[in-house]
Amino acid sequence: MAADDGTTGTPPAGTEYRDTVPEAPDTSTEHRIFIATILAKALLAVVQISTAAALQLGIAAKLPPLLRWLVEKELSEDPKDFVAARVLSWLGNAPPADLTFYKIYFLSHGLLHLVVVAAILRGARWASHAAILVLGGFVAYQMWEWFAVGGRMLLVLSAIDLAVIFLTLRDEQRKRRLG
Repeated sequence: MAADDGTTGTPPAGTEYRDTVPEAPDTSTEHRIFIATILAKALLAVVQISTAAALQLGIAAKLPPLLRWLVEKELSEDPKDFVAARVLSWLGNAPPADLTFYKIYFLSHGLLHLVVVAAILRGARWASHAAILVLGGFVAYQMWEWFAVGGRMLLVLSAIDLAVIFLTLRDEQRKRRLG
């Protein structure tokens, strides 16, 4: 009869051994850029949700007078201040008083981004496909808005969304190659 010295080959009770080595994290530059853009999308989602909350709480109505006061003070000191002049110009193009569309748009856009980003970071299999579908929808809508109304920011947002779609596709290809 052998003494129980731990050499019997059976693990102690409650211990589980794995047959595989955990996968090393991907440190490629492309994957790092992918993760950075996903995190930037999460930050954008937080800003969008915060914007919807600010609109709902009426903070947006208080912002133009405050900005106008700050900008006019700056312009009185430096009439050629580019940023102050742009802010004043932006204030002249403020959206209409009924902000329901903007509240719904920012809230839904932000929530969709957060759900997809969280799912991608958790490794959900459906997340990449959902991200491509959601971002593709946003690009289509933003381009439709750009043709109807214009605005460089819509082009910037669409370019970022297209870059994230591209990086998501590349990341999916990488995952398939690795097995």
